[in-house]
Amino acid sequence: MTAREAALHILHKTESKEAYLNLVFMETLQAAKLSPADAAFAKELVFGVYREKLLLDFVIRSHSSLRLKKIDPQILQLLRMGVYQIYRMDKVPDHAAVSESVSLAKKCGKGKVPGFVNAVLRSVLREKDKKQEIDLSSIRKDKTKYLSTTYSYPEPLAEFFLKNFGRRAEALLAAGNKAPDLCVRVNRLKTNRDELKKRLAEAGIDAKDAPFTDCGLYLFGADEGKRKVFSADFTVQDQSSQLAALSLAPEPGDVVMDLCSAPGGKTTHLAELMENRGRIYAFDLYEKRLSSVDDAQKRLGLSIIETRAHDASVLMDEFVEKADKVLLDVPCSGLGIIRRKPDIKYKEDITDFSSITEIQKSILDTAKHYVKSGGVLVYSTCTVNPAENRDMIGWFLENNPDFQLSPITTPHISDALSNRTKSGILDIFPDTDESDGFFVCRMQKG
Repeated sequence: MTAREAALHILHKTESKEAYLNLVFMETLQAAKLSPADAAFAKELVFGVYREKLLLDFVIRSHSSLRLKKIDPQILQLLRMGVYQIYRMDKVPDHAAVSESVSLAKKCGKGKVPGFVNAVLRSVLREKDKKQEIDLSSIRKDKTKYLSTTYSYPEPLAEFFLKNFGRRAEALLAAGNKAPDLCVRVNRLKTNRDELKKRLAEAGIDAKDAPFTDCGLYLFGADEGKRKVFSADFTVQDQSSQLAALSLAPEPGDVVMDLCSAPGGKTTHLAELMENRGRIYAFDLYEKRLSSVDDAQKRLGLSIIETRAHDASVLMDEFVEKADKVLLDVPCSGLGIIRRKPDIKYKEDITDFSSITEIQKSILDTAKHYVKSGGVLVYSTCTVNPAENRDMIGWFLENNPDFQLSPITTPHISDALSNRTKSGILDIFPDTDESDGFFVCRMQKG
């Protein structure tokens, strides 16, 4: 399987089966056994197409004799790949983008399909020769449609950002389309950041400190093969996500509950902060998902995490007022990690937040019972939606006067954020912070 064949397979399967892009991508790459260079090419093509799908469709629609709905779904994905290579992948010669697409079309369809693909892409090329950029002048006066097409966010989602962020909306949409750098969390039970940077450099991996935390590193030139050597030394985790466990600030010997644990990045971070002393009860709705938590614990040399399948909205009497610290990283809309998971943009009813906010309220209303007097509850999400963040905390504090906002004060969070953590609430945005969108709130029980 070539890189382009792998990319086409991933795109077609993800959309036709309504599957998760990241999972299909990993499964396909493992089966295809591509070289690091081909895997990188396939990744850029797949995630690029997803980030710009609506813009690519705008181009195809302008050059196709068929309506998009009349084009075979697999061939439509192939055309998106071709247009993306023409406009976005400078290292791919235009003639190769067309010829390779036609060759793939011959494998996918019979009759007039290859000729159709050739005609569309050559027409796109002719326009590109005249204008290097995609011409959006016909829709520029319609703000919502313009933003929706330019940044490939469905119109209801573009409207959501305009309504909630006004003039800042475009910057947020653009930031969501930027491919993120690889960020990891150093396992300080095994090493420290400076020591690990030296060892990484010896392995040909460049690393620089992440600005928000003292355990974050950005890695460059680190393909999966190179990273395996350091599997016990770090966990792939964005610096924004690292703020959840750091804000909880668990101590050695604490009893900690992580109610929405899988896949385990935050759970293992808690254990590292506790120096692997104490007890962490890690819960998730599905038993199968907890295997990733168990695997991570073993890989990192931890032993204090006990996993258990449980619905976080259902009270467990045995744990009432037993926890020193409770982490509640709730299910959310994911609008802060679109740059990492671009398929989130195209979820059906993505702007209907009623179901997810009810789940969040139910889990919050249950989690409060586990916190000891004087204990701490941290609520976090990977969204920038106010209804799931500050509005949710406002509702909770209004109905639970025994909880108060607690300043986030820990030496592990950098001085760059210190002025923003004093209130106990911290918002991270991809446009201004160049990181995943994230929300964390620290509350103490009186």
